[in-house]
Amino acid sequence: MDKPFKSIDEQIAILESRGLECDNDTRLVLEREGYYPVVNGYKDLFLGQWEDSGQEVFVKGTKFSDIYRLFEFDRTLRLLMFEYFNKAEAVLKTVCSYRFAMAHKDNPEAYLDRDSYRADAGYRKKIDTLIGDFEKVLCRSKKWNSDYKRDYIRHYENNHDNTPVWILMNYLMLGQAFKFYEFQPESMRNSIAKSFSDLYSETHEVDKRISPRRLRLAYDHIKDFRNICAHDERLFCARVSPSRDVNLVGVLSDLELVLTEDDYKKLRRNILLDALKLSDELSNDASAKVLFAMGVNDLPSVFPKEILGL
Repeated sequence: MDKPFKSIDEQIAILESRGLECDNDTRLVLEREGYYPVVNGYKDLFLGQWEDSGQEVFVKGTKFSDIYRLFEFDRTLRLLMFEYFNKAEAVLKTVCSYRFAMAHKDNPEAYLDRDSYRADAGYRKKIDTLIGDFEKVLCRSKKWNSDYKRDYIRHYENNHDNTPVWILMNYLMLGQAFKFYEFQPESMRNSIAKSFSDLYSETHEVDKRISPRRLRLAYDHIKDFRNICAHDERLFCARVSPSRDVNLVGVLSDLELVLTEDDYKKLRRNILLDALKLSDELSNDASAKVLFAMGVNDLPSVFPKEILGL
């Protein structure tokens, strides 16, 4: 059955009929943010038992401001995580560019050569597609309008004989950079993973071996969570991976491998502060559900309060 248009007054009336306490700010929120993103996106944690009529109702005492508070928390969380996902993206591009360029000193555009990638038959079409994406960026084919060529690529081509991988990498999306790593031969993936192990040791002052497989899994999760942030989807309760078993706390473990120790601690500190503030403003039951959805079974164990002293 189609959903008929409802005015703001009708939307508020529906919410109140379901037991939600609205206030003077409810109208403004619905006008500026919309019913679907706020209510439909964040109501689940506040719903009680359904009525015999099949109508969903809210837990007694639930306020519209509670739902909107969770909406704002998730928005803040997305903005925070997005900043550190970008840092994770930058280091992947930098390390991949450096190691690849070092291995192909005699061919600055080796990234356009099929032989520069892994030979597994199952990857051939994927690699060809990725190389096609690179050719599109460079506008090397007549079917691509050179008017869309990035200025920095045009500048480099006008002043040099080729476009090295670190110039190309600046344009790529995280998903493409991830594929570039995944499609490398084993020796290159080992070299890149070794660089991440070295970087970890430099900033954490403890040795950790990061295997190529572990690095691939980490960035597979990071790119999926970054896409969630980029598209303004719900983050606090998100699950990724084929089995949908990696939550927010899980991707924090991935970020810990690729961020500096200071950045990782700052990220955890800010999440903890926001989570504590939210817990103070929501009921114990609602805040517990939020933390559980994030993957936090015990707040002090996941976010020890000593990190507040940073």
